[in-house]
Amino acid sequence: MKFRIINHSPVTRREIFRSVVKWVLYALLLVLSYAFQLTMPFADWQPFAVINIAVAVSFFESELCGVVFAAFAGMMQDLAMGSLFGFTSIWLMPCCLFVTLLTVNLIHRNIVNYLWMNIAVIIIVEAAELLFKYIIWRNPDIDIVLVNYILPAVIASVVISVPTSYLVRLITNK
Repeated sequence: MKFRIINHSPVTRREIFRSVVKWVLYALLLVLSYAFQLTMPFADWQPFAVINIAVAVSFFESELCGVVFAAFAGMMQDLAMGSLFGFTSIWLMPCCLFVTLLTVNLIHRNIVNYLWMNIAVIIIVEAAELLFKYIIWRNPDIDIVLVNYILPAVIASVVISVPTSYLVRLITNK
């Protein structure tokens, strides 16, 4: 097992510049995915692009960075979907922490592990949303919502998660 200990080595200006550029690119990618999700180019097949970005950043970054990024991504997801502000953050933060802890301490960073973690996080977050928006209130149209909106969105999210993973990996490695 690999354990991380806080490193007290001096940081050069070049490392600081690279870190700032990396996080600016992550923020730009988050804003672009929010705009992509908000403009709805797929009509009913609206992918959860913001959740994909949050899971990808958590997959390739450290624990604190992944959780803080997931908090902001969850708030942007709530704004894009018109749900209660902070609801997705409550579910996305522990999921992204779990993803980061698994990748740092237990599993390898490859596309197969990213895909199953991304699918698991999307299912957990959307199941919580389905539970608290429809099942608790005994909405009679829950089957229509599930089949016509949520399942196609999950499928579209899985399809766009592969390019998202490669894009975040490219930003992380540069």
